[in-house]
Amino acid sequence: MFELPGDTVVFTGAMEPPRWEWEEQARAAALQVGNTVTKKTRLLVAADPDTMSGKAKNAHQYAIPLVHPTAYQKLLAGLTAAVF
Repeated sequence: MFELPGDTVVFTGAMEPPRWEWEEQARAAALQVGNTVTKKTRLLVAADPDTMSGKAKNAHQYAIPLVHPTAYQKLLAGLTAAVF
């Protein structure tokens, strides 16, 4: 998944809390937030893990993991604990 500050995470779908809050949390953990999935993206967080959005298709093509926001929160907590 992601291991280092500076890794890029991308979000897709309608989330609760709103996506901007997820993005703020990612930036607070020293992650980069992308708008599109590229080969450099480390993780795609999808409100619907079964989505077939363009971002999800690109993630699949590049073998980038796709996770639900709940799983992302656990990964983020682990990263934050390791960094701080």
